[in-house]
Amino acid sequence: MSNPAPPDSPHASAPARAESTSDEARRLARLRELVVLDSPAEPVFDAIARLASQICGTPIALMSLVDEERQWFKANVGLPGVNETPRDVAFCAHAIQSDTVFEVPDALQDPRFASNPLVAGTPDIRFYAGAPLVVPSGERIGTLCVIDRQPRRLDPTQIELLRGLAVIATGALTMRRELIDRSLSVRSDYEHALRENQTFLSRTGRVAGVGGWQIELGTNTITWSDETRRIHEVDDDYVPSLATAIGFYAPEAQPVIERAVQQGLAHGEPWDLELPFITAAGRHTWVRAMGEVEFDHGVAVRMAGAFQDIGERKRLEQRVAHSERFMRQITDSLPVGIGYVDADERFRFANQALCERFGRTRDDILGHTRSELSGDRDDAQLAPKIAAAFAGEAQRFEADEVIGAATRRVEIRLIPDIDDAGHVRGLFTTGEDITERAVAERNLRLLTTIFDNTSDWVVQTDWRGQIGYMNPAVRHALGLAPEEDVSQRFVSEFNTPETNQRFAAVIVPTAKAQGVWLGETTVLVAGQRIVPISHMVIAHRDRNGRVERYSSVMRDISAQAHAKQQAQRQTATLRSITESIPAAIAVVGTDGRYRFVNGGFERWLGRSRDDVIGRKVSDVIGEADFARRLPWIKRALAGEAVHFEHDERERGHAAHFAISYVPLRLDDGSFDGFVSIAQDITERKREEARLLQLSYRDSLTGALNRSGFERYLQAQMDAGAASSLALLYIDLDRFKPVNDQHGHAVGDLVLQMFAQRLQHLVRPTDAVARLGGDEFAVALTGVREIANATAVAEKVIAAANTPFGCGPLEIHIGASVGVAHGTDEATGWTELVARADAMMYRVKESSRGEAPASQR
Repeated sequence: MSNPAPPDSPHASAPARAESTSDEARRLARLRELVVLDSPAEPVFDAIARLASQICGTPIALMSLVDEERQWFKANVGLPGVNETPRDVAFCAHAIQSDTVFEVPDALQDPRFASNPLVAGTPDIRFYAGAPLVVPSGERIGTLCVIDRQPRRLDPTQIELLRGLAVIATGALTMRRELIDRSLSVRSDYEHALRENQTFLSRTGRVAGVGGWQIELGTNTITWSDETRRIHEVDDDYVPSLATAIGFYAPEAQPVIERAVQQGLAHGEPWDLELPFITAAGRHTWVRAMGEVEFDHGVAVRMAGAFQDIGERKRLEQRVAHSERFMRQITDSLPVGIGYVDADERFRFANQALCERFGRTRDDILGHTRSELSGDRDDAQLAPKIAAAFAGEAQRFEADEVIGAATRRVEIRLIPDIDDAGHVRGLFTTGEDITERAVAERNLRLLTTIFDNTSDWVVQTDWRGQIGYMNPAVRHALGLAPEEDVSQRFVSEFNTPETNQRFAAVIVPTAKAQGVWLGETTVLVAGQRIVPISHMVIAHRDRNGRVERYSSVMRDISAQAHAKQQAQRQTATLRSITESIPAAIAVVGTDGRYRFVNGGFERWLGRSRDDVIGRKVSDVIGEADFARRLPWIKRALAGEAVHFEHDERERGHAAHFAISYVPLRLDDGSFDGFVSIAQDITERKREEARLLQLSYRDSLTGALNRSGFERYLQAQMDAGAASSLALLYIDLDRFKPVNDQHGHAVGDLVLQMFAQRLQHLVRPTDAVARLGGDEFAVALTGVREIANATAVAEKVIAAANTPFGCGPLEIHIGASVGVAHGTDEATGWTELVARADAMMYRVKESSRGEAPASQR
């Protein structure tokens, strides 16, 4: 142990000397009457300490007697070479102040011990539990304590067993003294009590599932306790040997236990191992094997230890590990970046989406702060939010983040992790890319022109009810100027109290569930006049299905006739909206029949609405198309708004549609079908595919560029073709003079012609790429022998040596080719390219245009 703290240290002795002088004097007198201080080690006390260590699962157990200025160890497990420590730094000096078990779960967090040298230094105490040794007259002379280097707590069973062992230890000390006093006259009484204590120890071992063992090295005699035999599943008459005992361990564990025994015999090192084990009955389990070697004048005379079946705990650990892997798979599959930072703002958890946002591996993120990962570029924006979250206030805000080469808009949430004491110990973080909202906002602007010219009242808010748009009609009704800023106002300001209550209780929940709410409410217009209105609230969702804004379409229904007229106008307005939208819109009832279709639907289907309305969906779009859509239809009819993309091929042309099914809910809450909105995104898909294809092609030669070539190689690796993949790395010889003498236009023409020759030399399944300048590469698939690839390389050299006719010019060049064949998934295609490149340079160094060099 480290040197003790000085007597004037703040934690030195105040708690340990709380007793009166007379009480302390009686306690020391009882201790000295036992005649035990500085006595040699005795097996019974060593066994008690060892059993305490095993029961409590700690590496250290001590039987400590607290003298006037020191604590002295009668039994010591786990601290070899240490016999005593000063009383001023002793945990046991605190433990003897009470008759109960004194427990310190984490010494670093306990102000009484945080600066204790036994905590700050060797032996690095974090956990301590001590049961006082109380003699019959009531004085507490010491403790039976257990120590760990990790924070923890004992369960009630362990605490009770530790107290029971302390009682046994005290009884053994008392009987030891009585034995000295009474000598042989009371020997039989002592042995009876000792047997009772031994029976308790045996019973405690059974309860804890711990057995003991001992080997007398002089005679190689092995003794197993009953519990040890039970764990091995052997008969009572089984006679073990060291070799047969080791033979019970699983084959892979036998060298481990053998090394531990040899280290103990050679250096006196104790061992505490958890190893796989096979019982005599063939049952596979895990055991905790503990042992140490006893020496007499430097000679090993005995090995002793304990044995515990920990199979159930191992199985539990495996289940926990499986559960952790399962949760990791779930969080990694989510598109939202999820993380956890501790009180030092260092990441302790990061899912795959968060790793991708930072462009780093999980190992690179864990243990680092956001500032370290992002280069402090967003600290000024985030620091106040983080500080507020650590103050206990959940945060939700948007920020721009540079992800790769692009700036993305991200919605960030910081959720405090509050412990039982009310302290924030960390933050849960989520980050969701909401860049696509801009697309939705652009689409909404297309509708603004319509809304600006309608007599209906149209209001759009964010998810909190803060106004983003008011059309001229509602501004006029409310007495607001056309240019008046309403962006800081909330829609609740213009509702009556009854309507606000209904919004909270019915309208918003229904709009969230169904996508739309229809009904009648009342609002306050100019002059605080209450006007009844027909009200429609539409919930707009982001790509993850979360409501991000609401649209309200309202109409004054002050008079019944006017209400009817307004309802008709609203219907006409909505029909006009649907007719003006290029999307195909239809309404399907719960009976699976069409109730409404717009002109876009008619154009898509090629049939009039009179031929559609009233018919079943399956009859109109066909059984095959209906079967593909059926899962989405069922979800919509169950009340879920769904969005998906659909590849349309049944009507004689290829098309791609983005389709949404929005459920319809009646006033009584029941579902009445759904709205189908289908938008043709074929051109967008084609353009995306075209741009993607162009990004992988060399603009001069039409061959694959480097990115396209690498993508092709990776696809071959993913397809399991690594072993039959061959690569030709080609560098044109004498090409630079072509550019220097005839200009780059001629040089470009030669490159184009050479690329065409390469394309004619290979199969359609092979790939030709221009890697840059005058460097080309050819990937050959399904090549069994390198000789086949070499034959193609020779054709490449012949093609390069054949003159190139460029108008009146005849250009002569050549080529150096390196060939490599076969790789594996571990090394990947990059190793194959590197070998081919190296072989090409070997050809360059020797001579140009000769037979290609190859390597397998």
